[in-house]
Amino acid sequence: MNFISVNLNGVSDPQKGLWIRNLKRKVRAEFIGIQESHQSGLSELVLRRFWDSSPMCIDTVDSVGRSGGLVSIWNLDIFLADQVIKNPKFLSVSGQLLGVNVKFNVINLHAPNDPNCRRSLWSDLTSLINQFDGAWILLGDFNEVRSEDERVNSRFDRGSSEAFNGFISSVGLMEYSMCGGKFTFISGHKDVKLSKLDRFLVNDQFLSSWPNTLAEVHKRGFSDHCPISLSCLTSDFGPIPFKFFNSWIGGKKLSDIVVNAINSVSEMVGLGGVGVYKDVILLNTLKTIKANIKSWRKQVSSDRLRDINLLEE
Repeated sequence: MNFISVNLNGVSDPQKGLWIRNLKRKVRAEFIGIQESHQSGLSELVLRRFWDSSPMCIDTVDSVGRSGGLVSIWNLDIFLADQVIKNPKFLSVSGQLLGVNVKFNVINLHAPNDPNCRRSLWSDLTSLINQFDGAWILLGDFNEVRSEDERVNSRFDRGSSEAFNGFISSVGLMEYSMCGGKFTFISGHKDVKLSKLDRFLVNDQFLSSWPNTLAEVHKRGFSDHCPISLSCLTSDFGPIPFKFFNSWIGGKKLSDIVVNAINSVSEMVGLGGVGVYKDVILLNTLKTIKANIKSWRKQVSSDRLRDINLLEE
């Protein structure tokens, strides 16, 4: 089961739905945790924008006015929930995960800004986790860092950090190393503030079941928080198949690739009567065309990515 967590700072913008749905497809997520929906009474029609055509189940915690709000969406064919616990600051969903014989618990949370309120949340979560066995995963915006190097251009509160680390230690939680970026929250323009506020925390039973899990920070899009993903399914289906699109036909570059490949085996054709089989010649011609097309498309993709990065900057 793969996860996405993102503080969206409001779900009303349709572009956010397309953004997260594309990310879901990319990481093959079966669970999405959204923080700060800023809405109450969200319908399946609205939240379907963040999902695809696969079966989905939804639970939410309504916002208080235009503040807060949590949404958890999961694949009904993969995860069958039988217990939901709601709190203004967290949404806990427990049940049976396909192929896993232990109880599976997911907490989607958004910690408050006030340090005292965060300490109260850590206490509530400690009581909840200690009540039930099974595999636990906590995801969301913890609004706290674990060390001073997880903040740039903002004040580091050592006492709050120690309280957060104490909570993590007391309930036996652990954290996967995250790739793709060091920070998940980016704000400001002149004096940019960077913090690692979003993360995944798991217990030993979860870690033992999925030791090779990949935690990743993705590019910031329509929020001041970067989405993060946790990929537990690391199946290797072998090399990526060779793709050819009709839209390439008719272009001069493709014609040149084919003509040059044919010309390059002209000498082999001349030797056809002395041991070089025509099927071998055809095979080598096609292999040369394939290799040159892949090299060409790689360069095109690199140029496009460069242009996209320049536009984003």
